[in-house]
Amino acid sequence: MSKLRCQQAGAVAAFGGLLWVGWTVALSVTGRERDWILVAVSLSALGVVAGHYAVESFHGARMKRPGTGGAWLGAAGGVVFAAGQLLRALTGVGEVVVGLGVLALVGGSLLTSVGLVRTRVQPPWLGVSLAVGTVAFLGFDLSTWAALPYGLAWLALGQDLYRYDPPDGRFGDANADYGWLG
Repeated sequence: MSKLRCQQAGAVAAFGGLLWVGWTVALSVTGRERDWILVAVSLSALGVVAGHYAVESFHGARMKRPGTGGAWLGAAGGVVFAAGQLLRALTGVGEVVVGLGVLALVGGSLLTSVGLVRTRVQPPWLGVSLAVGTVAFLGFDLSTWAALPYGLAWLALGQDLYRYDPPDGRFGDANADYGWLG
Protein backbone atom coordinates (compact mmCIF):
# COMPACT_ATOMS: atom_id res chain seq x y z
CA MET A 1 0.00 0.00 0.00
CA SER A 2 1.33 3.41 -0.87
CA LYS A 3 1.84 6.01 1.82
CA LEU A 4 -0.89 8.22 0.34
CA ARG A 5 -3.48 5.40 0.28
CA CYS A 6 -2.61 4.49 3.86
CA GLN A 7 -2.95 8.11 4.94
CA GLN A 8 -6.30 8.38 3.17
CA ALA A 9 -7.59 5.18 4.78
CA GLY A 10 -6.25 6.37 8.14
CA ALA A 11 -8.09 9.68 7.74
CA VAL A 12 -11.31 7.83 6.92
CA ALA A 13 -10.79 5.59 9.97
CA ALA A 14 -10.22 8.63 12.19
CA PHE A 15 -13.36 10.25 10.77
CA GLY A 16 -15.22 6.98 11.35
CA GLY A 17 -14.04 7.00 14.97
CA LEU A 18 -15.15 10.61 15.35
CA LEU A 19 -18.54 9.77 13.84
CA TRP A 20 -18.75 6.73 16.16
CA VAL A 21 -18.17 9.02 19.15
CA GLY A 22 -20.80 11.41 17.76
CA TRP A 23 -23.59 8.87 17.43
CA THR A 24 -22.73 7.38 20.81
CA VAL A 25 -23.13 10.76 22.47
CA ALA A 26 -26.29 11.56 20.47
CA LEU A 27 -27.89 8.23 21.33
CA SER A 28 -26.86 8.46 24.97
CA VAL A 29 -28.21 11.98 25.37
CA THR A 30 -31.48 11.50 23.47
CA GLY A 31 -32.12 7.94 24.61
CA ARG A 32 -33.93 7.13 21.36
CA GLU A 33 -32.80 5.46 18.17
CA ARG A 34 -33.70 7.64 15.25
CA ASP A 35 -33.14 6.96 11.58
CA TRP A 36 -30.39 9.58 11.27
CA ILE A 37 -28.53 7.99 14.18
CA LEU A 38 -28.73 4.58 12.47
CA VAL A 39 -27.33 6.14 9.28
CA ALA A 40 -24.51 7.69 11.33
CA VAL A 41 -23.85 4.27 12.87
CA SER A 42 -23.60 2.80 9.35
CA LEU A 43 -21.23 5.50 8.14
CA SER A 44 -19.02 5.19 11.21
CA ALA A 45 -18.88 1.41 10.74
CA LEU A 46 -17.70 1.95 7.17
CA GLY A 47 -14.98 4.23 8.56
CA VAL A 48 -13.92 1.41 10.86
CA VAL A 49 -13.85 -0.87 7.80
CA ALA A 50 -11.40 1.58 6.20
CA GLY A 51 -9.33 1.40 9.38
CA HIS A 52 -9.18 -2.38 9.26
CA TYR A 53 -8.23 -2.14 5.59
CA ALA A 54 -5.48 0.39 6.36
CA VAL A 55 -4.03 -1.70 9.20
CA GLU A 56 -4.01 -4.85 7.07
CA SER A 57 -2.65 -3.17 3.96
CA PHE A 58 -0.06 -1.12 5.82
CA HIS A 59 1.10 -3.76 8.31
CA GLY A 60 -0.26 -7.06 6.99
CA ALA A 61 3.13 -8.48 6.01
CA ARG A 62 4.47 -7.86 9.51
CA MET A 63 1.39 -8.72 11.57
CA LYS A 64 0.79 -12.11 9.99
CA ARG A 65 -1.64 -14.07 12.16
CA PRO A 66 -3.78 -13.18 14.12
CA GLY A 67 -3.67 -9.53 13.08
CA THR A 68 -4.15 -9.96 9.35
CA GLY A 69 -7.04 -12.40 9.72
CA GLY A 70 -8.55 -10.14 12.35
CA ALA A 71 -8.34 -7.12 10.08
CA TRP A 72 -10.19 -8.97 7.31
CA LEU A 73 -12.78 -10.37 9.74
CA GLY A 74 -13.29 -6.92 11.26
CA ALA A 75 -13.68 -5.32 7.84
CA ALA A 76 -16.26 -7.92 6.81
CA GLY A 77 -18.07 -7.52 10.13
CA GLY A 78 -18.11 -3.75 9.74
CA VAL A 79 -19.71 -4.02 6.31
CA VAL A 80 -22.38 -6.44 7.60
CA PHE A 81 -22.97 -4.24 10.68
CA ALA A 82 -23.37 -1.14 8.48
CA ALA A 83 -25.75 -2.97 6.14
CA GLY A 84 -27.81 -4.18 9.09
CA GLN A 85 -28.08 -0.68 10.53
CA LEU A 86 -29.17 0.71 7.15
CA LEU A 87 -31.70 -2.10 6.87
CA ARG A 88 -33.02 -1.14 10.32
CA ALA A 89 -33.24 2.52 9.31
CA LEU A 90 -35.11 1.75 6.09
CA THR A 91 -37.39 -1.15 7.07
CA GLY A 92 -37.29 -1.43 10.85
CA VAL A 93 -35.93 -4.98 10.73
CA GLY A 94 -32.40 -6.31 10.55
CA GLU A 95 -31.45 -7.11 14.12
CA VAL A 96 -30.08 -10.51 13.08
CA VAL A 97 -27.84 -8.90 10.46
CA VAL A 98 -26.64 -6.36 13.01
CA GLY A 99 -25.91 -9.15 15.49
CA LEU A 100 -23.86 -11.12 12.97
CA GLY A 101 -21.98 -7.96 12.01
CA VAL A 102 -21.22 -7.12 15.65
CA LEU A 103 -19.95 -10.66 16.23
CA ALA A 104 -17.51 -10.44 13.32
CA LEU A 105 -16.57 -6.82 14.04
CA VAL A 106 -15.76 -7.56 17.69
CA GLY A 107 -13.83 -10.73 16.88
CA GLY A 108 -11.87 -9.00 14.13
CA SER A 109 -11.11 -5.94 16.24
CA LEU A 110 -9.81 -8.09 19.10
CA LEU A 111 -7.57 -10.09 16.76
CA THR A 112 -6.33 -6.89 15.11
CA SER A 113 -5.50 -5.38 18.49
CA VAL A 114 -3.56 -8.53 19.43
CA GLY A 115 -1.64 -8.29 16.16
CA LEU A 116 -0.84 -4.61 16.74
CA VAL A 117 0.46 -5.21 20.26
CA ARG A 118 2.32 -8.42 19.39
CA THR A 119 4.27 -7.05 16.44
CA ARG A 120 4.59 -3.48 17.75
CA VAL A 121 4.13 -1.94 14.32
CA GLN A 122 2.12 0.82 15.99
CA PRO A 123 2.62 2.09 19.54
CA PRO A 124 1.26 -0.68 21.80
CA TRP A 125 -1.15 1.62 23.61
CA LEU A 126 -3.16 1.88 20.37
CA GLY A 127 -3.65 -1.89 20.28
CA VAL A 128 -4.50 -1.98 23.97
CA SER A 129 -7.00 0.87 23.57
CA LEU A 130 -8.61 -0.96 20.65
CA ALA A 131 -8.92 -4.14 22.74
CA VAL A 132 -10.36 -2.26 25.72
CA GLY A 133 -12.75 -0.31 23.50
CA THR A 134 -13.89 -3.49 21.79
CA VAL A 135 -14.61 -5.25 25.08
CA ALA A 136 -16.40 -2.15 26.38
CA PHE A 137 -18.57 -2.08 23.22
CA LEU A 138 -19.96 -5.46 24.28
CA GLY A 139 -21.70 -3.66 27.16
CA PHE A 140 -23.75 -1.52 24.77
CA ASP A 141 -27.02 -3.10 25.90
CA LEU A 142 -26.30 -2.03 29.47
CA SER A 143 -25.28 1.52 28.58
CA THR A 144 -24.98 3.27 25.25
CA TRP A 145 -21.90 5.05 26.61
CA ALA A 146 -20.09 1.70 26.38
CA ALA A 147 -19.57 2.30 22.65
CA LEU A 148 -17.55 5.47 23.30
CA PRO A 149 -14.11 3.85 23.94
CA TYR A 150 -14.31 1.91 20.66
CA GLY A 151 -14.83 5.12 18.69
CA LEU A 152 -12.04 6.87 20.57
CA ALA A 153 -9.69 3.96 19.86
CA TRP A 154 -10.38 4.15 16.11
CA LEU A 155 -10.02 7.93 16.20
CA ALA A 156 -6.54 7.55 17.75
CA LEU A 157 -5.48 4.66 15.50
CA GLY A 158 -6.73 6.37 12.33
CA GLN A 159 -5.00 9.59 13.31
CA ASP A 160 -1.75 7.72 13.90
CA LEU A 161 -2.01 5.98 10.53
CA TYR A 162 -2.71 9.32 8.87
CA ARG A 163 -0.07 11.49 10.49
CA TYR A 164 2.86 9.13 10.60
CA ASP A 165 5.67 9.89 8.20
CA PRO A 166 7.48 6.60 7.60
CA PRO A 167 11.15 7.50 7.22
CA ASP A 168 11.79 5.19 10.17
CA GLY A 169 11.10 2.21 7.94
CA ARG A 170 7.45 1.36 8.29
CA PHE A 171 7.60 0.49 4.63
CA GLY A 172 10.84 -1.42 5.13
CA ASP A 173 11.66 -5.08 5.58
CA ALA A 174 8.59 -7.05 6.64
CA ASN A 175 10.59 -9.45 8.80
CA ALA A 176 12.84 -7.17 10.81
CA ASP A 177 11.72 -3.56 10.66
CA TYR A 178 9.14 -2.65 13.27
CA GLY A 179 8.65 1.03 12.55
CA TRP A 180 8.48 3.17 15.66
CA LEU A 181 10.82 0.88 17.67
CA GLY A 182 13.73 1.56 15.32
